[in-house]
Amino acid sequence: MIVGAGALGQSFAALLAASGQPVSLLATPRSAERLHRAGFIALRGVVELDIPVADVNVTAQVADLPRDAIALFTTKGHDLPAAIREIAEIQPAWAAGVQNGIVKDDLLVAAFGQQRVVGAATIFGGVRQNDGSVRVASRGMTYFGELDGRTSERTAAVVEHFVTAGIPAQARTDIASVLWSKACNATGVFGICVLARASNAQLFSDPDLMRAYLTLVRETAAVAAAYGVRVGNYPGFPPIRDYAEGDEQTLLAGLAPRRVEQEPGYASMTHDLMAGNPMEVDSIFGDIVERAQRRGVAVPCLQFTRDVLRGLNRERMNGA
Repeated sequence: MIVGAGALGQSFAALLAASGQPVSLLATPRSAERLHRAGFIALRGVVELDIPVADVNVTAQVADLPRDAIALFTTKGHDLPAAIREIAEIQPAWAAGVQNGIVKDDLLVAAFGQQRVVGAATIFGGVRQNDGSVRVASRGMTYFGELDGRTSERTAAVVEHFVTAGIPAQARTDIASVLWSKACNATGVFGICVLARASNAQLFSDPDLMRAYLTLVRETAAVAAAYGVRVGNYPGFPPIRDYAEGDEQTLLAGLAPRRVEQEPGYASMTHDLMAGNPMEVDSIFGDIVERAQRRGVAVPCLQFTRDVLRGLNRERMNGA
């Protein structure tokens, strides 16, 4: 079961259903009503797919969800605690969350126990459009792994489910490194693109924006190191280890020229900013800054970014 019917949840549910696999999608009452009224989930872009809502079992009622199923949480980070509480009575076979940041797994372990939580990360790119469809920019890569680093049948099985559905996926024994590597990219991309209102292509082609990105990546990697984790380079993700440990001038000299963007691609938090939606500030930046403080790691740029984003986000969260 997929918990959260945003762009990512709809994409995963539709692709799994299209491959003939049983899936349920838990949505808010408003989203469930909209999807049932439309009659299908529509994916556009690198995926062209219309899946009838009946094939996905879209529901706003926890009672309609299967018992003892895998629960994959695809909500925004600030919505995760409420989503966990909502399905607590079901007791899933095991649970995973693909939110940005590190705190998500702490929340899942607190709710379901470590033995019933699997680490997960994705860089699948999807954005909900005004017409209700989801524009898929990239299938990216999705990773699963046991939090204790062992191999397991359940991670191998869920990877097979995803690959069968056309979603690139791998099982990893170093999932902690994957999670921190994604967190490095999240703090860098969200921190710079939101404050600069920049597209992803603009960020990765502009030397000044990229220098600021590298600063946030390196501070986040230092926090990971304080917890015994070395970040890495993973297929589908930016080369985070190179960004964290490589020579800055060499990295900046190797930037690709800025290309003309027909439709600028923006990070999810930038979309939230422009749409007036709440942003994942504390579940990403707030949590990592707190982790840094607990280990005595200085992260002045992350702290500055957290504070500015909190200021931008306050009214959005109060009205959510």
